[in-house]
Amino acid sequence: MLKPRLVRFHQKFKNIFWHLPKSIYFSLKYGFPSRKLVLIGVTGTDGKTTTCALIHEVLKQSGIKAGLITTIGAKIGDGDINTGLHTTSPDPAIVQDLFKKMVKNGLTHAVCEVTSHSLDQNRFWGCHFKVSVVTNTSHEHLDYHQNMDNYINSKAKLFNISDFAVLNKDDASFRRIVSQINCPYATYSIKSKSDLQAKNIKLGNALSFYVKKELFKTDSNYQYQIYNILAALGVCQNLKINLNTFKSTILKFPETKGRREEINNNFKFKTIIDFAHTPTALESTLRSLKRITPGNLIVIFGATGGRDKTKRPFMGETVSRLANIALITSDDTRNEKIEDINKQIISGINSKTSEYIEPAALETSSQYSKIAQSAKKKFTYFNIPNRQDAFNLALKLAQTGDTIIACGKGHETSILLGNTEYPWSEAEAFRTAFKHRNLAQ
Repeated sequence: MLKPRLVRFHQKFKNIFWHLPKSIYFSLKYGFPSRKLVLIGVTGTDGKTTTCALIHEVLKQSGIKAGLITTIGAKIGDGDINTGLHTTSPDPAIVQDLFKKMVKNGLTHAVCEVTSHSLDQNRFWGCHFKVSVVTNTSHEHLDYHQNMDNYINSKAKLFNISDFAVLNKDDASFRRIVSQINCPYATYSIKSKSDLQAKNIKLGNALSFYVKKELFKTDSNYQYQIYNILAALGVCQNLKINLNTFKSTILKFPETKGRREEINNNFKFKTIIDFAHTPTALESTLRSLKRITPGNLIVIFGATGGRDKTKRPFMGETVSRLANIALITSDDTRNEKIEDINKQIISGINSKTSEYIEPAALETSSQYSKIAQSAKKKFTYFNIPNRQDAFNLALKLAQTGDTIIACGKGHETSILLGNTEYPWSEAEAFRTAFKHRNLAQ
C-alpha cells in the first residue's frame, strides 16, 4: 500500500508545483482567450472523441462558428491542425494557443476533449465551461490514478468548472459524480429512468430509437452510439440548438478518423479500424459488430506497455467471449517486453473453451480455411508480436461475410516499440495485407 501512496503523493506535488504554475503562466501569456469562447467539455473513458466530433458537427450545421480539440487534433474553421497528441489532452501551452487562434479567426464556441490526466494536472486552469458531459467511466489509466476512486474524482473536477453537467445515469460513476458537483445537471440513459432515456431501440442496417415522443434515426449501426448521441443531445439542448438540426445531423453520423473507420477492399468481407483499447470499449464495439456479421468476427489487438496492466486479462476475456478469432499483437510496447504484455492478455482467456494455434504451423490455404470453419464453434487465437504480420494473417483467415477489426491504434500515426517511435498507419497495414492476399491468390 505504501508504494501507491508515494506515487500519488509525487503526482500531487508535481501537479501543484509544476503543472499548475505552467497553466497559470500560459493563461496569462495568451490573455485568457477561453473567456471569449463558449466552452463545451467532454470527459469519459470511451467515446470522448466521437461525442466531441458529433457536437462540433451539430454546431456547424446550426451556423455556429466552433472549434474542436480532441486527441486526433484540432479544427479551427475548415483547417485541421496536427497537435502532435497521442492519447491525452494538450499541454497548456498548446491549448491556450489554440484558443487564441480560435478567437482570432472569429470562432465563438470550442468543443474540448478533457481527459482525467488533464483535470488532475490543472491543464485547463482558468477555463470555465458552459456545459460539460461525461460519456462513461470504466477500467483505464489505473497506472496513473492508482484506483477507480481517484480516477472518478479527477473526472468530476470538470463539473466544478462548468455551469451545467450532462451525466450518464447508466454508468457506475453516476452517484459518485453527482455527490461531488454543485452545478445543475441533466441525465441520459438506455437502462435507467432519466431526462433523456432511449426507448424502442431498433438496430439493423441503421439505428433508430425514441426519446420521449421524438424519433431519432442514424445510419450508424452500432448500438452503443446511442450513448454518444444522447450525450450530444443533452449538450445541444442546453445550448438551445434546434432539434431538427440535431436530427438531420445524426442521420448521416459524422465520420471520425480511426473510430469504426471502414477501409475499402475488393474482397467480400469488412475491414475496420477502431481506437477501442479498454475492456468496455472492446465489449461495446465487438457486441455491435457480432450482431451484423454473418461470418467470423476477427480481432487484431494488443495492449500498451507502461500503462494499466490490470486491464489486460479483462481485454483477453472480452475478446474471447465475443470474437471468433483473435490475433494478439503489439501496440505501443514502451518499456515492456511484448512477450510479457501478450502473456497477461492471454491469462484472461479460458483455455478450456478456446484453441491456441502456432502461426508458424500454417502453410496452406486449406489450413486457413479449416481454422476459419472451426472458429465458428470454438474461439481461436494467435500470439503474433509483429503487428503487420497479424494483419497479414487476418487477411489469410478471412472468408466471405467475415469482419476484421483492428483495435487500439485507430487514428495514430506512429507505434512506440521500446524507446523508438516508428511511422505507423492501421489503414496502410490493411492495404499492405490486401496486397499480400492478392499475390497469394
